[in-house]
Amino acid sequence: MRNTEDLQAQFDVPYSYSAPLLTTGNSAQAASGLPSCSQAPAPSQPAQPGGFLPHNLSVTLLGTSDEDEPPILEELDINFRHIYHKTLSVLWPQRAKLDQAVINDSDFAGPILFALVLGTLLLFKGKVYFGSIYVVFVTGLVSLWAVLNLMSSKGIDLYRTASIMGYCLLPIVFLAALSIPIDLQGTAGAVLVPIAVIWCTNAAALFFVVALEADGQRWLLAYPVMLFYTCFALIAIF
Repeated sequence: MRNTEDLQAQFDVPYSYSAPLLTTGNSAQAASGLPSCSQAPAPSQPAQPGGFLPHNLSVTLLGTSDEDEPPILEELDINFRHIYHKTLSVLWPQRAKLDQAVINDSDFAGPILFALVLGTLLLFKGKVYFGSIYVVFVTGLVSLWAVLNLMSSKGIDLYRTASIMGYCLLPIVFLAALSIPIDLQGTAGAVLVPIAVIWCTNAAALFFVVALEADGQRWLLAYPVMLFYTCFALIAIF
């Protein structure tokens, strides 16, 4: 019996656990008392989704910073140079000084501004005409766009038509400003209203001549345009 217990004690190995040491190579194995053995290199693992990007891709993404993006005004197609020159062309319309690139710019910043100013000036007279301005403008715009495309072989898109008609509304805005201190339903109105309508019509007709390349049809284009601005003149004085 004693021999059996001695034999069992020789084969029993005491169980012990030690935390892994932050050492590598044979030093860790020597400290644990285990025989050294060669370790095979760990297989490379594929990149997990959501991990770090590769170096070349991260460099590419870092290169596309905000400096490479176009300005927000350019994304919105707002060109202050074109707005300035087109406004000056409305104030002093001359065929020789009209820039075709400026005329063909489908800019809505000026028309929206002039329409809001017109409605705001009419508010000082106790008239809320924002809805009327919108309805008259859209109705006249679609009608004029159809007429202009029937009259010219080149044609014009709706956006350029709206831009030109909106910019040439500026004299009507001046007329609405004068209607606040002056009663335009009398003799003053009989003089100032035709001047404002003719001013708008002349500028818009010149713009359409440049856009449509129809130099021989200037006065023919002026007639439907005059009817359009006459409606706004009536809104401004009544």
